[in-house]
Amino acid sequence: MYKKPNQIVMMGLIAATLLITLGCSIATGLNFDTVEIGEVQTKTETVELGGAEDVRVSVKMGAGELSIEPSEEDNSHLMDAEFTYNVASWEPRVSYEINDDRGRLSIRQPNTDEFVMNGGLRYEWDLRFRDDVPLSLRIECGAGDSTLDLGGLDIPRLDMKLGAGNANVDFNGNTSLERLEFDLGAGDLDLDLTGDWEHDVDVDIQGGIGKTNLLLPKEIGVRVDITQGVGDIETLGLRKRGGDYVNEAYENADEIIEITIQAGIGAIKMEVED
Repeated sequence: MYKKPNQIVMMGLIAATLLITLGCSIATGLNFDTVEIGEVQTKTETVELGGAEDVRVSVKMGAGELSIEPSEEDNSHLMDAEFTYNVASWEPRVSYEINDDRGRLSIRQPNTDEFVMNGGLRYEWDLRFRDDVPLSLRIECGAGDSTLDLGGLDIPRLDMKLGAGNANVDFNGNTSLERLEFDLGAGDLDLDLTGDWEHDVDVDIQGGIGKTNLLLPKEIGVRVDITQGVGDIETLGLRKRGGDYVNEAYENADEIIEITIQAGIGAIKMEVED
């Protein structure tokens, strides 16, 4: 498809800005120490809830595959985790403390100033949380793919920053979300917001380079405000209302999902569920 000169210039500016930003975020403070691939190790970790009534969870991974989902068993554990890795110095570190009935859980990758020169890296985190405790999640991933099955969890807030890689985030069935923020670098985002919301939800997406796919509810009001970057916008089940997009339920809805998108480079597809 032919692009006008100003579109080409804009694409170049956005691409350059994103590459500089990503480069700086990767290079800042790094010693560029290389590590060797070793034998694959598996480590399990269990964290007890204790007396916390809600928990702030911080997940920080340099490069790898992240999975978050509800626990399969009904137990008192706040988290059951399984870590698979073959760089010994990257053994994940888990810490938990409780202050004033609020828990603070940290799961992080150590030695993020190291990188792998050769292939064969295995770095996978499988985190499973109990479904009856409010969890405010902050996730930072430098590179890799993330799969978040959050529909069965009590997640009032998610703040997620991705450097490079794809993210599949599913809120189908969730009722507690209040605030959702994405800061995207390079990669695709698939976001399912078809929860049975009991209150308004604010969603803010800062786009990078890649495609963004949104699946939206039919019975809950939806309004989308997009600052368009470079790329096509495709909608199914939405109509223009002034400069925004809304679904049929918007005008008379008691609960509304307000979505703001600062687009980068890449297509945006927004579809209302059948």
